[in-house]
Amino acid sequence: MKNKGFTLIELLAVIVILAIIAAIVVPTIVGLIRNSKESTLDEQKEVLTNAAERWGTDNWRKLPTTSCDLTVNVLKQEGYLDSEKDVIDPTTNKTMDGCVRISYDSANNQYKYTYVENCSNQCPIN
Repeated sequence: MKNKGFTLIELLAVIVILAIIAAIVVPTIVGLIRNSKESTLDEQKEVLTNAAERWGTDNWRKLPTTSCDLTVNVLKQEGYLDSEKDVIDPTTNKTMDGCVRISYDSANNQYKYTYVENCSNQCPIN
């Protein structure tokens, strides 16, 4: 009678082949996930700066000639961001509670908008 099973050598060969494939594929997938999270974070920052630019356009008289920080909460309260949803940092899964720094570039006679984690000088909102 002939056995119809796999030998131990055949099973070990299959396991080694699967381990090699996993060693190649897993770092690639991890890199893709990391890149995706970083791209999403950049898009979140762009959404925040675009909301601050709209706020700055509507409130240009309140902008100083130096710089000020506009909080995410102010953008929500004034309707420039959806107040129902938190803006999440996909790399840490935490709420983005920073500010958009609005600074005046006198050389180009325009304002520059940049997302920052720490707020220092609040923009006048009244």
